[in-house]
Amino acid sequence: MSGENDNTPGQPAPDLSAPGLPGEAPVQTDALPAEYWRAFAIVAFSMNRFIMDQMIRAARLFDNDTEAMVLFGVLSHLNVAHLMPPGARPSSTLNHRGSVPDSQPRLRPVRIRDLVQITGRPRETIRRKLDRLEATGRVLRVVDGYVLNVESVDPEMRQLSADGARRFMETSAVMAAALRDAQDVLARESTPGGVGKGMA
Repeated sequence: MSGENDNTPGQPAPDLSAPGLPGEAPVQTDALPAEYWRAFAIVAFSMNRFIMDQMIRAARLFDNDTEAMVLFGVLSHLNVAHLMPPGARPSSTLNHRGSVPDSQPRLRPVRIRDLVQITGRPRETIRRKLDRLEATGRVLRVVDGYVLNVESVDPEMRQLSADGARRFMETSAVMAAALRDAQDVLARESTPGGVGKGMA
């Protein structure tokens, strides 16, 4: 985020296990399969490297204002979530350009108080960032809140997202391979005399 120290004094500590976006599951460390812990360093490094790299790339589209970038991303996802429910297929949801047809009037506005609750950022910070995003044409203020300005999703932003999806799939493949290897290691370690096998 921006690094601004504008949290309200005495504000309760954030729930670190809570989901980020509405509809997502909270952190469930007790339910994680053992292979996630056995391959922890590789899986965590691969995932975090992709996340940080993508965030740095995306921030350049917002003059390196990472807080405005995150706010734009949260707002955009909330605007369109109902148009692309889980299991939605491109053949029935998207047009030939890979976009939701006639999406601007169908976007679901989001209020400032909802963005405050989701992001945990102060209302004044959210309002200031939204004002800047509106001034640069990224978002629009409507009667019931704020929505993404669909026309602001330019070729540069589409390219970043498409390339990010490709790199995400590559990262997922690396993580999946590490988890499969961890499963094999755990299976060997669970057999009598299996500890240390394959480490030579």
